[in-house]
Amino acid sequence: MMEAQASLNVQDLIEPLVNSMGETLGFVAHCPGCDSLHVIWTNSHDYPKWDFNGDLKKPTFSPSLLLRAPYHGDPKKRRCHAFIRNGQWLYLADCTHGLAGETVNMLPVEADE
Repeated sequence: MMEAQASLNVQDLIEPLVNSMGETLGFVAHCPGCDSLHVIWTNSHDYPKWDFNGDLKKPTFSPSLLLRAPYHGDPKKRRCHAFIRNGQWLYLADCTHGLAGETVNMLPVEADE
């Protein structure tokens, strides 16, 4: 069972996902383009893994994140393709939401999301 770690510094832009043994498996980030949360796996045996710079205040992940939901009811949320670099979302032009091609600062994950 995974649970989000409860003690989050308001300056942290991502929230660790921790399993029942206390291992961090990845992170959750709020995507302003999709207005939803995206999971970024960094230490999982079941999912692809991303490299992480270890900085919760200015996170960088690589390679790019590509999320596809071809049957999503909202056509604007069917494809999100971005890099996260130094605490910013760098949205690629193939995103289907309104921030395609834009670079925006990350916002902290809200506890009630």
